[in-house]
Amino acid sequence: MDFSADSSYLQVSTGSYKRQVYEVPSGKQLVDQAVIDRITWATWTSVLGDEVIGIWSRHAEKADVNCACVSHSGINLVTGDDFGMVKLFDFPCPEKFVSTLFSMTVTKSTFSITKSTFNIMPLCCFSRGSVIEIFPSLNL
Repeated sequence: MDFSADSSYLQVSTGSYKRQVYEVPSGKQLVDQAVIDRITWATWTSVLGDEVIGIWSRHAEKADVNCACVSHSGINLVTGDDFGMVKLFDFPCPEKFVSTLFSMTVTKSTFSITKSTFNIMPLCCFSRGSVIEIFPSLNL
């Protein structure tokens, strides 16, 4: 779930793999794609949308990519999947170009406040291109 930068909109990804955008506070669903395309998001954690189409491999199933998070600067996107792959993309990523790291099934990813690292739940903390430290049983 993500709010727009001005808190006027909310985007969610449904269990049926649809991205939906709602007006706040009315709760009215926004369906005009031209309006949706102009929204600036304060955060981005959705694995759905034209902005992140490049995270999907040709053979991926809808449930394969579990999580996504855009950096505070809005220039990087990290994803985690069922195969233990942690992937770092430019954002937006309309096409595939990726740095890949490996762990176990990844269920959550976030960027740190310092903006130089991102945290992968529950196993590792990575800096762009290198593992900083591994915590096998600690949720970061």
